[in-house]
Amino acid sequence: MSRSKLLGGAAVLATIAIAASGAGIAQDALSQRKATMKSFGGSAKAGSDMVKGTVPFDAAKAEQAMGTIASGAATIPKLFPAGSDSGETRASPKIWQDRAGFEANATKLATDAAAAQKAAATGAEAFKAAFGNVAKNCDSCHETYRTPRK
Repeated sequence: MSRSKLLGGAAVLATIAIAASGAGIAQDALSQRKATMKSFGGSAKAGSDMVKGTVPFDAAKAEQAMGTIASGAATIPKLFPAGSDSGETRASPKIWQDRAGFEANATKLATDAAAAQKAAATGAEAFKAAFGNVAKNCDSCHETYRTPRK
């Protein structure tokens, strides 16, 4: 076999390996972001139930819930790499078209959740006010960067 055919074949194999690796990274990111968003949903429900009064306010649980959101929000940008816009996802193309806005929203969520986490230690009323900012941030991000259910 000629050297050029060997090099050409190696190049094709390398391209396939890179593409497969990229697909694997995108799939990993998709799985991780689903888990992160699910944890956000549980944490937001816990906070919302306390704010609504359907469960008694519990400062420790409120702090834990907001800590989950604050730490998870810091990871959001890396959970949406290029190429992770297909498959079982409701991620809007706007995420990649307005990356700066998307990342700013994630940063604001982390900041708002950290503030709600601190507010929880001072009581139900302070938590309620701070949690409102977290909820608004979630709603805003979903409205802008998530596609509607089909």
